Amino acid sequence: MRRTGFLTLATASLLFAPGPVAAAEPDAAVTVTAPAADSVPPAGGSLFVGWDNSTGQEVGMWLVRGEADRVVQFAAKLTDAPSGETATVLPDVPEGAGYTIEIVARDGGEQGYSASFSVGQEPQGAAGPAAPAAF
Repeated sequence: MRRTGFLTLATASLLFAPGPVAAAEPDAAVTVTAPAADSVPPAGGSLFVGWDNSTGQEVGMWLVRGEADRVVQFAAKLTDAPSGETATVLPDVPEGAGYTIEIVARDGGEQGYSASFSVGQEPQGAAGPAAPAAF
């Protein structure tokens, strides 16, 4: 048997891959399409949320920080349609990174998370009435 001194491109890519090759995951039953990764909505400001839902169930919506530390529930019953969107107001939460939106099917069996985003400063004028000026 004669050996050749070259590799095919497919074989070479397997040998020099930068890490383990992951198998493609099947489509998730719930996916969150908005907010965008690395966005910075302000506390007290509006946040647009979009999702796809193939469960056929109503979904709930949570603000999450960190590894699934639920901060506040925005909605317990949203549509059971194949896709949905809503605008909500972020509560007064600490500024910083690591927030996501969790959309979860009514039975709790399927959930999806948005890309990570940060919460920034409140918009000007949203902090309430200004203090009276001293004369």
